[in-house]
Amino acid sequence: MHTRGMQTTEQGIINPLNLPLIDTTTYSPLHEVRDEEHRDAIAADMRKRGWHGAPLVVLPDYLLSLTGVHRRSAAELAGLEEIPGVSLEDLFEACGTDLWDAINSDEEYMNASCYYDYSRVIADHLPEEVIETYGLDMH
Repeated sequence: MHTRGMQTTEQGIINPLNLPLIDTTTYSPLHEVRDEEHRDAIAADMRKRGWHGAPLVVLPDYLLSLTGVHRRSAAELAGLEEIPGVSLEDLFEACGTDLWDAINSDEEYMNASCYYDYSRVIADHLPEEVIETYGLDMH
């Protein structure tokens, strides 16, 4: 397993591109928890089974998590010692695109300062299957 600071095994982590995993415990969420009941249900499941599903997608240089606000909070409530994440830059690279080249190719992308801005470059440059698998779809 490729890791950067992760001790957790890959059991339960859905990472079909085999991207390096990052421990994102100290990363900030993009926004606050908006559905505490949903978060609490995830936490109850995590107490029984640990982390299951896609890792968070993060911007390591900014210590910012773009996905998984409820999963991140649930992992903390469940007492998980590590929260798996993958770098958005690594995700783009695995799909044959350089994130920063893509951003610099369009003035609107260069003004990206939050996930909703990044969502356009993500939608324009990543395959739909990758967007769905790693939880990058906007809804």
